[in-house]
Amino acid sequence: MKHLPKHLRPRWRYLAVELETRPGTDVDRRSFQREVWYAGQNLLGDPGSAAADLRVIRFDFDGKSGQGGALVRVRRGETEPARAAIACIDSIDGDPVGVWICGISGTIRAAVESHLPELER
Repeated sequence: MKHLPKHLRPRWRYLAVELETRPGTDVDRRSFQREVWYAGQNLLGDPGSAAADLRVIRFDFDGKSGQGGALVRVRRGETEPARAAIACIDSIDGDPVGVWICGISGTIRAAVESHLPELER
């Protein structure tokens, strides 16, 4: 099967997200991804959630301090609905959590360097 030409491939934007919860609470990537999907589906509905195509690309969380960050991929043109959906997250696995969108970027590298330097590998 051939690849799509560059002008037909989907374009992406990357949302830099900071997480904060009580110290000692453990949050993993899978549970955060599930909450992002649920928030997108509850706020945007099935068609809107499919159009935004929210996906967690990078995730780092320190359970001792209760702080971390994530990089969420979203389709270009759907950044505002995606920001609204992510802002609706108030708990992960029953533990209260604060979520902030630090910024939006067109590449993973720029998003990590500009907004979430703790995610650099």
